[in-house]
Amino acid sequence: MVSDLAALAAALSIAVSNVIAPSAVRHLGPVVFNAIRLAAALVTVLITVTLRGHWASPSITQLLMLAGSSLLGVVVADSCFYAALARLGPRLTAVVYASWAGFAALLGYLLLGEALSAIKIGGIGCIMAGVCVAIIFRQPGAIADETHGSLRSGLVFGLAAALFAAAAVLIARPVMAAGLDPALATSIRAAIGLVALLILSAMPGFRSSSPASASIVIRSALSGVLGMGVGMTLVLFALASRPVGIVSSLSSTTPVMILPLLWWSTGLRPSAAAWLGAVLAVVGIAAITSGF
Repeated sequence: MVSDLAALAAALSIAVSNVIAPSAVRHLGPVVFNAIRLAAALVTVLITVTLRGHWASPSITQLLMLAGSSLLGVVVADSCFYAALARLGPRLTAVVYASWAGFAALLGYLLLGEALSAIKIGGIGCIMAGVCVAIIFRQPGAIADETHGSLRSGLVFGLAAALFAAAAVLIARPVMAAGLDPALATSIRAAIGLVALLILSAMPGFRSSSPASASIVIRSALSGVLGMGVGMTLVLFALASRPVGIVSSLSSTTPVMILPLLWWSTGLRPSAAAWLGAVLAVVGIAAITSGF
């Protein structure tokens, strides 16, 4: 019971992280925001690894695979995710990003020859249906408040984030299957990603056009601590005593968790379509990660 609550708390932590992030992303740009967020998250993850006492030396091959996973997942996927978040707002971005589970299942089938059961195919269909419902029947008032810029470009960034995140998971899978501590693997990916983001953020076109105030930096850092730091720690705690499929399903309820948070923060009640889209996305993820 405690582990299940921890997995649900991880989803809530990530939801809060996504709700507080959009204004900071719009101010700093996705790359600079991602760098600040990742720096704060890295400190949290390193503390977790130290407390767990699971320091180990991965092989060169494992380091190279984690580096590839980091470049795709942390640098490309996360930056695309926050670019989508700045344009679509947390409500729609969470549902669109849920398609990562479907992409992961399809890439596993195409590239690794993994079986696609009827349940997994049904899960992919649920996620696609959830995304379509959220987009087609979106709530005009709420979307007007959350959406900034082109809806089409936001959707492209969101789907790109999901695709690259799925590819990053597949690259890292053999490393995790070999028994490397998840918190240590996360800290390595975060450190490599942070270096790459700092290099990118110094280049023309990726620099922030607005100076970062203390409140913006704090908001960005808090988003990283809540999303990657607290969220990942709670997932690891839950995995210690519960099956991966159950923990993955419970911790993927973020699209549903976001709705009451936005209702509370904006005063706009989510439409029935918003709830349906979020629930379909979560059911789809649960089906894909069920192990059947």
